[in-house]
Amino acid sequence: MPVIELSVKELNVFIGEEVGVERLVSSITRMGADVESADEKTITVEFFPDRPDLLSVEGTARALRAFLGIAPGLKTYSLNPAAAELTVDTSILPIRGHIECLVVKDVRLDEDMLKGLMEMQEDLHWALGRNRKKVAIGVHDSSKITPPYTYRAAAPEEIRFEPLGMPGQEMSLGEILKKHPKGVEYAPIIDCFNKYPVILDSKADVLSLPPIINGELTKLTVDTTQIFVEMTGTDARAVRYAMNILAAAFAEHEWKLSKVKVKYPKAVVETPDLSPVQRKLSVDYTNMMLGLSLTPGEMKVCLEKKGYGAVEDGDGLTVSVPAYRSDILHDIDLVEDVAIGYGFDMFETVLPSLSTTGARLPEESIVRKARRAMLGLGFTEVMTLMLSNEDANNERMGTSDSAVKVQNPISIEHTIIRTHLLPSLLEVLYINRHRELPQQIFEAGDVLKLDPNEETSARSEKRLAGCIVHAKANFSEIKSVFNAVLRDLEIYGEIEPLEHPSFIPGRCAQVEGVGYFGELHPQVLTNFELEYPAVALEIILK
Repeated sequence: MPVIELSVKELNVFIGEEVGVERLVSSITRMGADVESADEKTITVEFFPDRPDLLSVEGTARALRAFLGIAPGLKTYSLNPAAAELTVDTSILPIRGHIECLVVKDVRLDEDMLKGLMEMQEDLHWALGRNRKKVAIGVHDSSKITPPYTYRAAAPEEIRFEPLGMPGQEMSLGEILKKHPKGVEYAPIIDCFNKYPVILDSKADVLSLPPIINGELTKLTVDTTQIFVEMTGTDARAVRYAMNILAAAFAEHEWKLSKVKVKYPKAVVETPDLSPVQRKLSVDYTNMMLGLSLTPGEMKVCLEKKGYGAVEDGDGLTVSVPAYRSDILHDIDLVEDVAIGYGFDMFETVLPSLSTTGARLPEESIVRKARRAMLGLGFTEVMTLMLSNEDANNERMGTSDSAVKVQNPISIEHTIIRTHLLPSLLEVLYINRHRELPQQIFEAGDVLKLDPNEETSARSEKRLAGCIVHAKANFSEIKSVFNAVLRDLEIYGEIEPLEHPSFIPGRCAQVEGVGYFGELHPQVLTNFELEYPAVALEIILK
């Protein structure tokens, strides 16, 4: 989780009055964060990643103003009419097709503020941007560029400019991805495309190569007085909230914010939009979930302490959710904030009315035996996600299993529910391929299998998989492991040959309906970039 350092002096400046360190620490803790350390100058806080709006001194101070009762309720920010235009070219849509922009004037910067701005950018890149895959932020000195701007795709050698941190070293887009430190780090995000994103001004000067690096031309300094912000990404929602969080932080400085007209091929929008979102919250539902008996008026006070606007509306409340609150996805999120505003220390402690005794689920007994057997054979247990993708689950394994697909995947790595465990183990071995050999790992976990007779029906299976990698790994070795595990599980059956696309022909066998084992095919090893022979097994745990 993100850890940030907050200056006590800056916090009090933005809060608007002097608040002692002890009270600040107490309030931040009651808001749901973990204070790691505090002294008269600095408070170090670990915030939950679902609250990226708190990852700056401006955002934390805004939350504290409401929580402390200094300025409860919804904080609104004004935006001036569009002060610039940006055209989105059709060529960029399949690569990185979402963008929001902002113009900021009357900016006053010093070295500490520049450092804080850079840290907030990186925190947003992590919390909302998934390390720049979903969102990348560019902040530019707009006095050095001339609108209108263009956002388009360009060939690797089509455009040259001086990347940030390398003054006087003009490079092509392709060279930046290979030679610039940031290019090397983030190249995998875009190097799969034939063309790369680029933002230009009306004179064809380069602002940035998103999501890699800005141009040296628009570098911020303590003399910067006006800023142009661009946020590009693959997720419109993430881009919107990242922009709203940054814009709200700028507004806390009382700088002047102006919209930007963004012209898509089929639509024209003005960004950002800092209008609050209206939600209806049931008082009865909230009280039921919290075990309280709050009146609508009392609930309104709780929500205002958390920075919401709230109006009594019949049997509930109409709640105005700030535009920078990316974590409000369901009514229960508002209920949680009611609880925080009410105070967890105010809840009455009550012993449970029922006395229960926990017990292991019957189906877990065989899983426990399987784990014990593998550990006894010298294997190391790993735990991986059930989510996978077609490439790892099927293509690299040489299989063609039908899998349950994720409707709205958050990344290309997690698009399906895995149908077998071996790909997950091979990915772990790939990550650890620089470690010494031999490596012996196993996993006992769930897979999801589609019913071949009913495409909308699937069943969960518990499985055990193991893999051994070293220079002399062979069929006899994995056969002995397979037999030992079946003996410990008290499972019996005839071993017979099996043709399996993931294994070398003639070096794979099975006990029908129980599991299979063998030497992995050289092509599978190549697909996972493993340089030594590997043997594997997979068993259905019934």
